[in-house]
Amino acid sequence: MISIVSLALVALSMLIVSLYHAMLVYGKGISTHSVYRSNEGLLSLITPIKNEPVDVVERYGRHFAMYVNTFAIECIVVADYTDDTLFNGVLKVFPFNDSVFLVRRFNGVGGRNGAINDGARFSSGDTILLLDVDAYPSEEVLREVAMCSSVCVAKWSVCEPGYTRISRTIAFMTDYGSWLYYKLKSLKGLFIYPLGSGTAIRRRLFEEIGGFRLDVIQDDMWLGTQLMRRRVKPHLVGEICVGAPQTLSAFLTQQRRWAYGTTDVMKRFGKDILNASVEPVLKFEALFYLLQPLIASTTGLGFILAIPASFSESQHMGLLELVLLSLLGISLALEFLSIKKFAREARGYDPPYVYGRSSAISTLLTIEVLPYVVAAIMGIRIPYKITPKSREKARELSPLIIMLLFTASLTASIIRNNSITLILSAMPLTAALYTLLRL
Repeated sequence: MISIVSLALVALSMLIVSLYHAMLVYGKGISTHSVYRSNEGLLSLITPIKNEPVDVVERYGRHFAMYVNTFAIECIVVADYTDDTLFNGVLKVFPFNDSVFLVRRFNGVGGRNGAINDGARFSSGDTILLLDVDAYPSEEVLREVAMCSSVCVAKWSVCEPGYTRISRTIAFMTDYGSWLYYKLKSLKGLFIYPLGSGTAIRRRLFEEIGGFRLDVIQDDMWLGTQLMRRRVKPHLVGEICVGAPQTLSAFLTQQRRWAYGTTDVMKRFGKDILNASVEPVLKFEALFYLLQPLIASTTGLGFILAIPASFSESQHMGLLELVLLSLLGISLALEFLSIKKFAREARGYDPPYVYGRSSAISTLLTIEVLPYVVAAIMGIRIPYKITPKSREKARELSPLIIMLLFTASLTASIIRNNSITLILSAMPLTAALYTLLRL
């Protein structure tokens, strides 16, 4: 019985996600007519940083220093540094001028969200643009967001895919997600959530909302719920060049935090979307977007349940099992078609190899995010952890642990003659082995 449940969890959750992606790629949009342009005014760029490497901050500062004489912008970097030596290194190379500021906070209250709120209070622009330290918008995009009448979001495009298999795979996954959830959703008239980096918001609206809450990790998802409650629909304005994690450890850190933060927002503020006076299709899709970490962790739960089932049950293929396996095959085929459509627009990647690598990482992620989603549902608080910008590899034990667990499960499946858990165990086992040996 556990074997069938585990297969059903994996097959149905993957089918739901692939159907959602196929709907975004091939489905029809809803009618939308809106104007987002306003008069151009002073644009305040606010970037929170914490113990970032000197070269990263220097590159960021110099990128915006060349724009200050072109049009009305100010760049405010709010620094939470616990390492005085590192901060002094930043001071030596930072390109200060009348429009580029580096503000150091000594209390660190509220973490990233507190830094953004303090930066907003320090700024004086009509529009506030939130940026990470590894984001480099063009002058064209800056001029667009300066004329934003409410909230505008710039689609991400990875600056440098990198030269390693893992960095290029992460870049591919980032670009694919940005294409799905921002470009396609915008074209179809659906609600797009703000991004932590690349979101512009008018000061009056930011102050009306009260700034960012200090008790949420995923500030962009929370802001989306507040905007929908106020019937404010963000607009897409182009794309910005962003950095992507360069190592598997950094990417897992990012995805775990996103899964926890998004689930926490869904649990605590999903009611704001339910109560919003907007079209039902917008409300349903916006809620579903927040549910994605939960759906992914459902897949991971299915894989985990295959472990005890492989030791305790003997399961042969029946009609129900074949139907579920067929649904699993359909979900994989649908996702492949969506990725293939994206690949026609994307450049610089090496299909089909990058598809296999991203599939392996995605399979591992379903298990990786499971404990974080559970923690968010149970209300267990987890501190905000910044995605490392360094290219130095950190030891990541979770793929090795997953490999060992599912090696044992695969072996038990063969001994117990359990065809279902044999297939389910082979998926994360293959993903973990590939990750350890090739990425």
